[in-house]
Amino acid sequence: MEEKFYNIERVIEMIGDSSQKLNGKRLLWTGTGGFLGNWVLRVLEYLNLSILQDPCEVIAVDVALPKPELRERYEKAGIRFHAHDLTEPLWKIEEHLDFVVHMAGIASPHHYKSRPLDTIDIAINGTRSTIEIARNHGARFLFFSSSEIYQTAKTIPTPETYIGSIASDNDRSCYDVSKLMGETITHVYGSTYELDVGIIRVFNSFGPGLSANDYRILPKIASALYTNTELNVFAGNSHPTRTYCPSANTAAGIFLSLLNGKKSEVYNIGIDGPEITVIELIDKIENELQCKIPFKLNEPTEVYKHEPMRRCGDISKAKKELGYHPIVSLEEGIRDFFNWAEVFYTK
Repeated sequence: MEEKFYNIERVIEMIGDSSQKLNGKRLLWTGTGGFLGNWVLRVLEYLNLSILQDPCEVIAVDVALPKPELRERYEKAGIRFHAHDLTEPLWKIEEHLDFVVHMAGIASPHHYKSRPLDTIDIAINGTRSTIEIARNHGARFLFFSSSEIYQTAKTIPTPETYIGSIASDNDRSCYDVSKLMGETITHVYGSTYELDVGIIRVFNSFGPGLSANDYRILPKIASALYTNTELNVFAGNSHPTRTYCPSANTAAGIFLSLLNGKKSEVYNIGIDGPEITVIELIDKIENELQCKIPFKLNEPTEVYKHEPMRRCGDISKAKKELGYHPIVSLEEGIRDFFNWAEVFYTK
């Protein structure tokens, strides 16, 4: 039943012939138990069962194993699972690897505020551990960073060359600073050992699979709507703006960055617009779903007092160099996510 909410065919369409670069390859991929990891596994399954003549092999790593039925399903598609706490170094892998992706991380402010040291360890120690494996195998390495490293950019849309200013002493610093350090580790290994490395910075992805206990704005809105409760919107002195990217686009961008990205380059993965406030987002959701979402404005909690005020990425580099052209609109993404949430948030 859940499958009907995922636009995997649209993801495959966006990846196009680039997927053929995975024929017969072996990948190590961390963070496969998370929201975007869920999308990655579905894409890899589809490629191995329906697209690739010589299916790729995947070693999927997360802190816990999937449910037995999911594990059995994906193992039939050449995906092997390993439970590992990525605050600790990974084991030595004897089989040759072609690609290593470090996607694991704690991305929700609600969760990284309560687990700051784990957030740092996964981003820094996890990067060091996985890139060492890539080095040992001569594999291409992709580090999963965040648009948070730009902070409140003065250049909008924000290109990859923009240098943000990140504070080291607030509730968001554990995430922001460690992601920036993960990027630095990636660059240093790339230049020191002449590794094929890449970095992607993801902008506000959402879609089916984003759980209610993530506590970011789209799950909060869906939870309020489907439990008939009033939504709290953090306002403060002004309303931050974001470009919200449907996860089908994000998933395609991840694979295109891995397969087409140039050595030692950074790519923004998101959508061109619109850049909107949370109140404007609520209005869009109400228009799409023909519903009413009651909300009240509150002062932000500490972790949100320091969030970037604007976030809108310039994705022209990804379009030119990766062939990344997002085709799922914000409106379609809203319908996909809320149709899924209506089923799975009310179970």
